[in-house]
Amino acid sequence: MILLNFNPEIGVFCQDPDSLDKLKKNFFGEERGDNWVLEAEEALYVIVFQNGVITNIITQEQMGFNQIASFYIKEDPRLIIKYNAYRDWRDRGLILKRANKVDKEGTKTANKKYPSKKTEFPELKTKIYWYRTSLFSIAEDEEIGKKLFEKYWIGQLGVYKQQRGNLSRLEFMETVFLAKHFGVDVIDAINGKKIEWEDVLKQVIKEREYTKQLYDVYEDWRLRGYVVKTGFKFGAHFRIYFPGASPVREDKWIHSKHVLHVFPKDQKMLISEWARAVRVAHSVKKTFLLSIPEMKKEDYIDYPADFIAYKRKRDGSNWVRETPEDKPRYLMAAVSEDEHIGGIELASLLEKAKKLGVELILSISDRETAITYYVLKRVLLPGSDYEYYEIEWEKP
Repeated sequence: MILLNFNPEIGVFCQDPDSLDKLKKNFFGEERGDNWVLEAEEALYVIVFQNGVITNIITQEQMGFNQIASFYIKEDPRLIIKYNAYRDWRDRGLILKRANKVDKEGTKTANKKYPSKKTEFPELKTKIYWYRTSLFSIAEDEEIGKKLFEKYWIGQLGVYKQQRGNLSRLEFMETVFLAKHFGVDVIDAINGKKIEWEDVLKQVIKEREYTKQLYDVYEDWRLRGYVVKTGFKFGAHFRIYFPGASPVREDKWIHSKHVLHVFPKDQKMLISEWARAVRVAHSVKKTFLLSIPEMKKEDYIDYPADFIAYKRKRDGSNWVRETPEDKPRYLMAAVSEDEHIGGIELASLLEKAKKLGVELILSISDRETAITYYVLKRVLLPGSDYEYYEIEWEKP
């Protein structure tokens, strides 16, 4: 049994010597003045799983889970969501502490570096016809269409995965890219007049939300030699093929191993939808990449994280849990499936994790309080002005 006290001015604290020894050995609480004080989530966990008994020193009554939670939740409305994350991590025998109470830098985990090369494109003297209401264009020049498809994997020659037809269908990002970087003439199918790539982009921006952000990311990867195609079937904006991939060369025709989702900074996304897209990618053995474009220095906010989390380390032939004496591993943000998260908030958390020298881990609680963890790892794409992140499922 662990004996604890409660005082509205202090919170939950411990004075019993035997109980205090148990708390310190398991890294519950901290010294504040003359008292050893527990955070709200620590007190709740000790009540439920450590045979804790809390006595109100004013009324001398024993206090239960709901009484303690009701006291703290007035100042921390998200307490139960954070408690669920805390409980799950602790149940795994691992330690975590409030993020604002840890000042030790992390392990400075290495970024993942992707291959990148500046790609030059030849000028092509040809015309493509732009169908604005359908947001795609058509190229009738079979020779040019075949070259674009087989060498650069731009457009769809004939019918998808069938050797039928000689027309090339180009979606709007391919249309803009060809006009901008290959010098292809775009003809408005309605009036037969030439239209500049900037005007094509403006037209699509009026029809589709976040078009500019999508195109900027598309162009960023294309200029570095990557093949970028739709990721619709996998719940993301793009699927990514590394340089050299081709739809016709058997030695290079490979299934995409990466999908990329663009998360505009001013967009808010339901956590369950975000997690669903990641799960779809992982279910087909693809790495999920995230982009938050257009972030500027003034966009970042001091968005609060919840915990600094520790994992396990090897000690000889054994694995032992890390403690606050070690360098931290993760900055943890606890969320529920029914919450929303914004691009700015997520980018700010990632920046905070970067400064601490740790990785960001999202703890997602579903409606049954089961927890799923995702780690976000920074990707370096040399020459790019954008930041990208790999999102991996993590089992602590």
